[in-house]
Amino acid sequence: MRRFGSFIRDVLGCREIVGLRRALRQMKRRLLIPVVLALLLLNAGVALAQAPTWNSGYNGWWPGGFGYRPVTVQAPSYPCSVTAYGPTFNTHANSWNQNYGGGVSCTSGVGEKTLTISDQVLGPDGHTWYTITGSTFTAGPIGGNPLRMIRNRPASLGHVYRAAAVAKLIVPNGHAGCSINNTCFQTIVLTSTSRPLAP
Repeated sequence: MRRFGSFIRDVLGCREIVGLRRALRQMKRRLLIPVVLALLLLNAGVALAQAPTWNSGYNGWWPGGFGYRPVTVQAPSYPCSVTAYGPTFNTHANSWNQNYGGGVSCTSGVGEKTLTISDQVLGPDGHTWYTITGSTFTAGPIGGNPLRMIRNRPASLGHVYRAAAVAKLIVPNGHAGCSINNTCFQTIVLTSTSRPLAP
């Protein structure tokens, strides 16, 4: 009788396990659909937020036109950042032109800043970027905030452009006793590249 009773308990236990497995599978299906839909909607929202648009300019100094928002890169170990602006496209006298530029700043204007900007075009291989001859400009060094530059040049239909901004910062490193061996400053180089865009 004991064997038969343990057999019944084993069979009933298996049924409970099988039922539990079915319930878990159903729960996974019920949760999977809303989670996948939420991720798809989130990705669609991000894609819409990143689309280039006609805009009225940025930060009170960048001109309006067709383009993406500026791209800012923060220094990993210091309260400074560099921003690449453009390309922002406009039409003028039946042709396209573009604005490109950059800006650099540090909290409280600390340090010495030098900014170099350039306009780049995507090569025919679809991977290599070429700096356009005559598009590179450097400003600085200055000690205040912000250091900004803007340039304008013609743009050709069918070409993909981007702006590059490189900031060289000489800032205090905050190490105690640094004046003894003249190591009170560090050099930080930051690079920001705008999103590629064609007119």
